[in-house]
Amino acid sequence: MSSIRCIGICTGGGDAPGLNAVIRAAVKAAFLKYKWRVIGIPDGFDGLIWPEKSYELTLKDVSGILPRGGTILGTTNRGNPFRYCTVENGKEVVRDISDQVIANARKLGIDAVITIGGDGSQKIALELFHRGRGLDCARGRHRGGCSRNSHS
Repeated sequence: MSSIRCIGICTGGGDAPGLNAVIRAAVKAAFLKYKWRVIGIPDGFDGLIWPEKSYELTLKDVSGILPRGGTILGTTNRGNPFRYCTVENGKEVVRDISDQVIANARKLGIDAVITIGGDGSQKIALELFHRGRGLDCARGRHRGGCSRNSHS
C-alpha cells in the first residue's frame, strides 16, 4: 500500500500543447483511482518557493480545460531553487533554497510531486528527489507523457 496521500503537480519551462491534458489526467487518476488530494503548484517551482500561491485542485478545477491553451498552473523557466536569483543590497545574489522548497512541500502535506516539463524541469525534480529523501518526484516530459520515479 502506498504511503502517498497528497501529490503536487507543477509545470515548468516553456508552454507546450497538451500540458492541461496531462494535468487533467493526473488529477482525475489521483482522485478517482487513488483517492489522493492534489495541490496545484503554480509557475513551476515558484509555487513551492512561495507556497501561499499553491492551492488544492479538484475535479471541478480540471473540468473543461482540454481546449484551453497553455497550462492552468502557469509556468516559468526561471524558478530553479538550486540557483535562485535575488537582489540583496542592490546586488544580484544566487542562493540554493532547495531545502526551503522541500520544507514548503512538506508543510503543504505533499508526499510526491509530478513535474511536467522539459530537461531543465526534470533535472530540478531529480535533484529535489535526491535532496529531499521522503519526497518522491514523479517526472513526466511534456513530449513523452508521465512516468513514476521508483528511486528509494
